[in-house]
Amino acid sequence: MKKILHLGLLLILLLSACDNKDEIAPGERPDERLNQTLSDYKNQLVGAENGWKAILYPAGGAAYSFFIKFNANDRLSMASDINANTAATPLESTYRLKAMQQPALIFDTYNYMHILADPDPRQSNGDVGAGKYSDFEFSFESVTPETITLKGNLQGSRLVLTKATKDGADNFISRIAESVKTFESINNFTTYFKRLLIANQTFDFSADTNLRQITITYSEGGTTKSFTTEYYYTEAGIEFLTPFAVGSTNITGLSAMQYNASNKTIQFTVNNVAGTIRESTSPAAVDLQAARRFYNNPPNGVYWVNFTGFTVEGVEDAFGVNNINGFEIITFYKQPDPPYDGFIFWTADDFFGPAIRTQFRNDGRIVFAYDGAEFGTPPAAAEAVVDATRAQLIIPEGYYVIQVGPNSYDLVSAKDAKTWISF
Repeated sequence: MKKILHLGLLLILLLSACDNKDEIAPGERPDERLNQTLSDYKNQLVGAENGWKAILYPAGGAAYSFFIKFNANDRLSMASDINANTAATPLESTYRLKAMQQPALIFDTYNYMHILADPDPRQSNGDVGAGKYSDFEFSFESVTPETITLKGNLQGSRLVLTKATKDGADNFISRIAESVKTFESINNFTTYFKRLLIANQTFDFSADTNLRQITITYSEGGTTKSFTTEYYYTEAGIEFLTPFAVGSTNITGLSAMQYNASNKTIQFTVNNVAGTIRESTSPAAVDLQAARRFYNNPPNGVYWVNFTGFTVEGVEDAFGVNNINGFEIITFYKQPDPPYDGFIFWTADDFFGPAIRTQFRNDGRIVFAYDGAEFGTPPAAAEAVVDATRAQLIIPEGYYVIQVGPNSYDLVSAKDAKTWISF
């Protein structure tokens, strides 16, 4: 009995010793360490007296710049290069740091960062229901005294904060806004084709300033090739997310940009070499097979579809096809009545349009011949629109055919490149 008692006391002492060994020192509990980390991160955000320069890379592509000043009361001030208003008008909102699976920075009231994630395309200029696939809740990935890198919790966007100087606080966004204004002057060009010239080399150049995406088309070894990348604006110009490299040419972006309104050119430098983007009436590189690919491969095997008619000098639906009562679509119909193809207007209860014969030129152009045959009869109210569209369609110079996607083509007037139609 005494042995049992002694063994029991020994066991109690051992268990007590183990309990004492497992006790966690003050400040070492996981929740305490996490709270300390959040406090340290907040102190770093707030402690940057000149604020932070930020670049947000949405999962949907491209990148956008912000200037953010965090305050200790969980409020912040923000400006951005998303558009002219967000650049000119700082916006106040709130933020918080929260313990999630990782320490997180959450922009918890609507601000300019939310615009890119807004599911309403009227706000984001993005996709319905998704915007530009961006985030406003982020987890900390790496932290140094000068730079903080975060990752979006929903879409996986990347946000990089860099501590600003006094000059950066005063001028970061305003300088970028000047870069935006200069480069977006390319939208004032009246020709479809834009020519990029640098170091005795010539390329076709196009820019989608909504998507912040550029495409460079060139000929290499007799083959037409194209290169596409997103870009973002900097204080010096634009920076390509993927550099363009062909031969001895390596372009990572365009610097020192200047727009000349009188002759519609943008001058720039690349690696201290001067270059120019200007209007052009023809492509630098012609895809000789594009016309036949377009004609022979409508997506449903039968016809191509258009919703806006011709664009003239950048003005969409220049002839007003959408003013036709009950208008639905235009189809370029492949030989509904051989040897004729049909350029047919469809309304809710009728169809009409010219019967044409499609011809191919050795230099890559497509030409539409017209001998007076028609499919159906347009109503009187639509005659002017149909006549103007027909007159444009059958110009003797024909069209260069530009493949802009797996199943999409632009037909560009070979007369002056100021008129085009998209299918």
